[in-house]
Amino acid sequence: MAGFFNIKVTRKLIFIFAAISILLVGISVASLLYLNQTINRMSDSLYDDVFENSELILSADRDLYQAAIALHSAMSSNLTEAERDQFIQEFKDNNQQAEERVSLASSDIKSINKPFSDLKQANILTKLENELHSFETSLVLWKSTGSKLIAERMQIGWDPASYHAVNLNIQLNEVRSHLDQSEDLINTYALQVTNGFQDKKSALFALYSLVFFILLLVIIYLGRKIIWLKNEMLEEQTLYQLIGETMSDFIILTDPNGLILYSSPSHSSILGYVPKKGDPLSNYIREPEIAWAKLKSVVQGTPRISELRMRGSEGQWVWLETKVSPVRGSNSFPAQFMLVSREITQRKQYEERLHKLAFYDHLTAIPNRAHFKMYMENLINQPEERRKNIALALLDCDRFKQLNDTLGHLAGDEFLQLLSRELLQTVKGVGQAFRIGGDEFAVVLHRFTSPEMLDEMLQRLLKLFNKSWSIDNGSSFHTSASIGVALFPEHGSSINELLRAADLAMYLSKERGGNEANLYYELLDVGLSNQTIGKP
Repeated sequence: MAGFFNIKVTRKLIFIFAAISILLVGISVASLLYLNQTINRMSDSLYDDVFENSELILSADRDLYQAAIALHSAMSSNLTEAERDQFIQEFKDNNQQAEERVSLASSDIKSINKPFSDLKQANILTKLENELHSFETSLVLWKSTGSKLIAERMQIGWDPASYHAVNLNIQLNEVRSHLDQSEDLINTYALQVTNGFQDKKSALFALYSLVFFILLLVIIYLGRKIIWLKNEMLEEQTLYQLIGETMSDFIILTDPNGLILYSSPSHSSILGYVPKKGDPLSNYIREPEIAWAKLKSVVQGTPRISELRMRGSEGQWVWLETKVSPVRGSNSFPAQFMLVSREITQRKQYEERLHKLAFYDHLTAIPNRAHFKMYMENLINQPEERRKNIALALLDCDRFKQLNDTLGHLAGDEFLQLLSRELLQTVKGVGQAFRIGGDEFAVVLHRFTSPEMLDEMLQRLLKLFNKSWSIDNGSSFHTSASIGVALFPEHGSSINELLRAADLAMYLSKERGGNEANLYYELLDVGLSNQTIGKP
């Protein structure tokens, strides 16, 4: 069994090898997924924390610029009242949009609870928040100055010479300078995030390279181990194959489901072929469901001997005495079955001949008296819930002695052979016929459900006997039968009691001239009148 053990070890190593390879691929995929997730995180962070907020700040700067243009336009003295009101509204709207954009950017930056890597980035975010807060303060002053100028412009008698654009631009530049500083800080933060990501990616690739190198060393070791075991296994397999091909016994190895894993070439000497690998064993065994049940019965037992029949290439059945052994797997359950067989066809044929000599009549080939007793005992000893109606009919051939005296004993033997064959056909399906001596036959009927059905069966038996027979090269002989019937258990609870009762009833039929069947009853013992079941 060492070879099978090595096969299992090799399979386990191959499984481990495959598992490690899959693990390596899994680690690679996981690493790539992690890198991809990190890249996505950086991209999202750069967009959410940097680019989006940078765009908001740039848009706020444009809004301030548009608001300044609208304010300058509103201060012009050559405007209609409608044009002036339109510029004043644009000034307010642009200032409001700038304030909303910066407020949104400030909220986004404050929501960054976990900067990417180090303290520097946190400091940058703090400075950025301060700049945006300063912008909001400067914006309030800018809006207040603009609103004050607009209010003066709308007064009657306003002097255009009182408006000084230079002072207003200086204040606007101060407001926009905070936005420029915020933009610079955002760009610095983006650079810090990118550098932090590069550092992490480098560390991750270094770790992955180390793990990959270790796994590669393990795979190389297992590969060399598998090659060594495989070479050793091939040597043992060659040895086992040599033994299997040269030994005279027949070996089959199956899996737990009965599929053939190996068949020795020696099968061809008795079967004319070798059972194919992968075929169910039941394809080759007669009564496969019974035979396979026998094989599987050794799962929880020790090796046992079974007698099996396998089909030969010409359709014949070959008897094998087979030792069935489980090849143990894990948890005490067999992983395989091994069948080691030798041919016993001649022995079985000899046993069959002995059985026929013991239980079948040598002249007519139908069951004899010994078979009759065994058959009756089996029926009588059935459990009560399975017991059927049983009728024993003894049949005696009328005028058989006359046939022997006129045509000879050979003619009498020929008649008994013809009669036996037809008798078997007549009772087929309703019972069994036996020759218990000379011209006397017994018929056991046990498949009837009513007296009328029994009477019909007896009439068929009388009709069988009551005809002319052609024997001895054309000689004609007419006969009939006297039949006596006993019922179980009404007329006896044992075979001898039933035989005595049926014999008395048959004697009554003979006394009346034959060709009739009579049922036993107790008054026959004291010679009183009888009851006839049926007459032809």
